[in-house]
Amino acid sequence: MSNIILILHHSTKKTGNSNMAAKKTNKYNPGPRVNLISLSKKQDKLHKDIEHLRQLLNSTNRENDRHIEHLSNFVRHDMKNAIQGLDGIIYNAADDHTIDDETLEQLRMAISLLRSSLDNFAKIIPSSREQMTTLPDILVAVEMLSRYDIDQRKVSAVFDYNRNSEVHITHPFQTMVQIVDNFVINALNAFGSQPDKKLLLKGDIDNDKCRIAIHDNAPHIPDADKERIFEYGYSTTGGTGIGLFHAKSVMDEIGGSIVLEDSCFDNYTKCFIIEFPIQLQNQDNE
Repeated sequence: MSNIILILHHSTKKTGNSNMAAKKTNKYNPGPRVNLISLSKKQDKLHKDIEHLRQLLNSTNRENDRHIEHLSNFVRHDMKNAIQGLDGIIYNAADDHTIDDETLEQLRMAISLLRSSLDNFAKIIPSSREQMTTLPDILVAVEMLSRYDIDQRKVSAVFDYNRNSEVHITHPFQTMVQIVDNFVINALNAFGSQPDKKLLLKGDIDNDKCRIAIHDNAPHIPDADKERIFEYGYSTTGGTGIGLFHAKSVMDEIGGSIVLEDSCFDNYTKCFIIEFPIQLQNQDNE
């Protein structure tokens, strides 16, 4: 009899533990609550980031297209002149059935000019491998690229910088050329049909910063437009409105700045100042 009681007692205890385990297992756990407001804000930010990246991609492609257009102008302007010179000398020599010392010297000079143009062309073609440059490299390329437009529009242009500077600038050559060239082209477009057109580009390096200022005597930009000139697609000169957006995006990326001021020189109205560190911020000084 006592054995039966013990067995019943043991059976009852086991069943009770099983019920308790079942209750723990079946307990509903809703997990962390989702903050819908926070999630919505994150989605909005992602949409804005994607749109900004799309605009950057479009601006980069557009700048590359414009650079290729300027390369084409360079070829037509500089190389065509050199080749026409050769053609003229050869034509005259063939007509006279003689090549004297003077003609030979003219041929040498024309060939030298053509060789120089080809060398210059090699310096300004797009290259993603060049991650280091100098101020003269940048501004000489800008001079060559803008020469055709400056001549066509009869602009009095001065490029003032130390042409012997060897200070290294650790930013892609092509990107920096496109940025500066953008401001030169914008200045040329801003002149419109005014008769007296002046452009002054000054560049210098002070300690660890490079400063490039583009002065012109085109009409002032209205105050209402000054706040929007760096917006994507906004233009005051009838352009695409992408160049200044691209320039500002690059400067933000490398820790630089672009400001618009009244020119400090007589006979000029306004000035865009581009300033940036000569080395990437995450790169140690050599």
